[in-house]
Amino acid sequence: MPQKIIVKHKRTHESLELSFREFKKRFNAELKIALDNFSRMEDRKNFFPSFVKKNSNAESGFYHSLRWNFNNLQNSNWYIERIL
Repeated sequence: MPQKIIVKHKRTHESLELSFREFKKRFNAELKIALDNFSRMEDRKNFFPSFVKKNSNAESGFYHSLRWNFNNLQNSNWYIERIL
């Protein structure tokens, strides 16, 4: 069973039920902005020099908490209401 994401418009309250693949296609620009902001936020948290840092994948951390990160790290009229 594919994962479904319910996305809602903040002003019109229009609701869409999309598969994860459709969600990534439709909200590609918003995801890129949120992922860039997440990466910057993670870099600011880690104060160690680059040769001491762990090689962490920011994208996997971003998708681990997709709903919170998408809703709070980009400025869009759409938000993730629920992930089924």
